[in-house]
Amino acid sequence: MKSTIKSGSAEALQIMLNASVPEQTKTYKPVSHQELMDLTLESIHQSGYELASQEYSVAEDGGVANGKYTISNVADSEMQLQVAWQNSYNKKVSLKFALGTRIMICANGMVSGNYGSFKSKHVGDVQTVAPASIVEYIRKGSSAFSSLQKDRDLFKQYEATDQVQAELLGRMFIQDDLITSTQLNIIKRELVNPTHNYGADGSLWELYNHATFALKGSHPSKWMSAHSELHTFFSNVIAPSPAIIDAPSFVTADNQIEMF
Repeated sequence: MKSTIKSGSAEALQIMLNASVPEQTKTYKPVSHQELMDLTLESIHQSGYELASQEYSVAEDGGVANGKYTISNVADSEMQLQVAWQNSYNKKVSLKFALGTRIMICANGMVSGNYGSFKSKHVGDVQTVAPASIVEYIRKGSSAFSSLQKDRDLFKQYEATDQVQAELLGRMFIQDDLITSTQLNIIKRELVNPTHNYGADGSLWELYNHATFALKGSHPSKWMSAHSELHTFFSNVIAPSPAIIDAPSFVTADNQIEMF
């Protein structure tokens, strides 16, 4: 099966775990989906977080996979901390990991590349460095969540008039290539007849959620980068890029880890 399996599907998890891990070479060192899943779940437990849900999506017979883990005890009335990773066996995408949030009312994702995120090529010390990085970054989840709360509150305070909406959608579609024509149509439909009430009518937060709603069907290889780039776009509308959470001291160019 080469088509994408929807997130949360039991079939997606089975395909992910049944996918054959490629052999290691001098220039390619795979990290298995199973290893990432087990390590993330254990790190969540060790960090004192309570797991609310876990979802997986796959493509290309499991050659590309995403894992998303929602935390119940790092949350407010609107959103919960979410831990996510992306991995591949076909060398088409790098191993990526990020801390973000899950919006409760709609299950939209909110991912910022500036908060506890990294990507790594499957070379060098990835098999030892990536696991250590994941443990360290998950422990920074509360700080990442606080930063994303501030972003949300700023988005709510920014008025998005019809003119502002038109300008931003044009830039996202034509100038920055952040959304497809299909996603643009979804956002337009949501503006006219929204599926969810985000409690901030006429604000940048409302437009942001319409955009992330449109990204729900993103290919597993693009889900994380699409959300991260979209968040950066909206953050730059109202303020300079937010501060980056300090990376662990062992994350250097020598071990192939690089920040988004």
